[in-house]
Amino acid sequence: SRCPGAQKTTSSSSTQGFGASRPANAYPAQLATRLQAALAPRPVEVVNAGGGGESSPTTLKRLRAALAAPQPPHLVIWQVGTNDVLFGGTPARLEAVVGEGLVAISAAKASAIVIDQQYYPGILDLPRYETFVAAVDGPAAAGKVPLVPRYALMKDWAATNKSAFGALLAWDRFHMSDQGYACLADLLAAGILARPASSAEAAAR
Repeated sequence: SRCPGAQKTTSSSSTQGFGASRPANAYPAQLATRLQAALAPRPVEVVNAGGGGESSPTTLKRLRAALAAPQPPHLVIWQVGTNDVLFGGTPARLEAVVGEGLVAISAAKASAIVIDQQYYPGILDLPRYETFVAAVDGPAAAGKVPLVPRYALMKDWAATNKSAFGALLAWDRFHMSDQGYACLADLLAAGILARPASSAEAAAR
């Protein structure tokens, strides 16, 4: 497996694909390839709506607009929270925004999957960072929304196999590499394909 420990387990610049060698290697594009192969001939559309440098309140506004569109997504994959740590947010605000977003997704009769923050070697204040991770995980658990615990997975990979973990990160040691995005796409595809077929049309946000 390309993903350390994957045999044991499961909106941001990372959704956008920063660190990937080309757009086709961002995780939404890799996810689309996996879903199309598994679900053919049924059509699958994965829309990459990631925005680099965006914190959760701005993403929530775009999410509400997407949900109100004439053709809203069937499934929203919401990767959220890292920029809130970096750009002066608070755990309380992040928790409230994630909760509001999940309520909006449910009200639009769409499904959701939440992806929490990445672990990376340069985290300066680990206890503070983990309060932001909890601010994402808490609303997902409260709303019984599937969660990809990216932070816990990456932290475990770093502890158990440092060389393999290094290959998951891009040159900046922060964003994910092609291989890291492939791992994320693998985890998401497995989860989506285990759900009802109607959930396989995904909008990555």
